[in-house]
Amino acid sequence: MKYAIMSDAHANPAALEKAIKDAKKEKCERFIFLGDVTGYGYDVKGAWELVNDNFDIILLGNHDSVCIGKEKDPLADYIPNYDVDRMQRAELPDDAHDILWEAPYLHKEKGAAFAHGNFSRPDNWGYVFTLDEARQSFFSRPEKLMFCGHTHVARSWEMGKDEMARENVVFKVPATKPEKKSFKLKEGKRYIVNVGSVGYPRNDLCSTYVIWDSEKERVTFRRLPFDFMPYIKALLDKNIDLPMWLSDLLLAATKGNHHTFEGV
Repeated sequence: MKYAIMSDAHANPAALEKAIKDAKKEKCERFIFLGDVTGYGYDVKGAWELVNDNFDIILLGNHDSVCIGKEKDPLADYIPNYDVDRMQRAELPDDAHDILWEAPYLHKEKGAAFAHGNFSRPDNWGYVFTLDEARQSFFSRPEKLMFCGHTHVARSWEMGKDEMARENVVFKVPATKPEKKSFKLKEGKRYIVNVGSVGYPRNDLCSTYVIWDSEKERVTFRRLPFDFMPYIKALLDKNIDLPMWLSDLLLAATKGNHHTFEGV
């Protein structure tokens, strides 16, 4: 079976719809969403409708948790990154509140595990970004294959029985046209795959998701060019303040200065 695995739509239905159409064109049969429908974007209702209509499994993300008032961290009420989530609370449809309240932090299927962030405590929203963080998650779960999001940076790690984890796939420049990069699962190896963000790109500045072919044991990153100017306009029309770093990245990206983004 071919799975489409997406994360971090962040109220951006245009990018999400593009990715869903791409996944269907790639003949994906089952859709799993790793969390964060809400936050940062301009149309939470539109994004939710796409997620609810197209995904078979919906996990809870940290921004979703804040938006529906479920978040356990008392500091969440004071974190500026969650300002948009609090604004979107009234815009999110009632059925979304109910479904997200019951959404799991962790899902297991076909010998794989799925979470929004790391796997040691999925409800604490830790990142899987560095090698040390990947190792922590490897030692927390027994599955051969684990999928996560949360960092907005697509990459993967590989670890054998008698060896430490190493990076397996890393992207350094954005995609300027739809592209794919895949790898086959090896016998005796385990993998963590961060699927990136479908709706709020950061380092690689393109909409990214992953296809998992469970029969062929192959994982494929799909990277789609991101249309920045309509996105910026939609945010400004909704009176959503753009962080300075995001403004600089997006405006530079429209001029083709992709080389300036490494290490951001």
